[in-house]
Amino acid sequence: MSDLILSISRSIASVDGDLILLIVIILAGLIVVRGLYGSAELKRKDSGMGKDALVVSVDGSKSLAVRHYVSEMQGLAGRPDALISENGFIIPVERKPLARKIRDRYVAQLLVYMRLVEEFEGRRPPYGYLILGPSCRSFKIENSLERQAWLQGIIDDMRQILDGGVCVAAPHIRKCIKCGVRNFCEFNITAGDNKIESRNIA
Repeated sequence: MSDLILSISRSIASVDGDLILLIVIILAGLIVVRGLYGSAELKRKDSGMGKDALVVSVDGSKSLAVRHYVSEMQGLAGRPDALISENGFIIPVERKPLARKIRDRYVAQLLVYMRLVEEFEGRRPPYGYLILGPSCRSFKIENSLERQAWLQGIIDDMRQILDGGVCVAAPHIRKCIKCGVRNFCEFNITAGDNKIESRNIA
């Protein structure tokens, strides 16, 4: 065994130092590439997105241009943070880097994107993804008829207000306490005053 090690040592000593350096660099490069690929694969698995998901559009990317949808027919516009092709569908992805939990407004925004994708891409996406927080937790939001009916109710309320309807405020004590303009707001709610007022926006 010691003769074998001695023989290998002599063979290595006779090899040019530059060649050894090149081999070491190539091996180190392969290790780094494998590590990066493994990290990307782990993040993809953690996101909940399918293995065959293909990124179509990313906001801020130079190579995968963002798609900005403007629908005069629906009176809606939006620009998803990303679009992926998954299981034959274009799926919108919305990223909320500071969010800690799912909010109705995030779901409503994603549902609007699903409507726009259906109109412009020709197929109704069965779901979309919300990615929340710095750890990139992924949530699959189904594009159900019930959710779309809920969204339509919100849109109808907004259009009614724009047409001069009554806007009903729904203040929350915790939000009012932290609000910087509460001293000037006619809807300010404090611990001793739980009255909700409404006003006409005309």
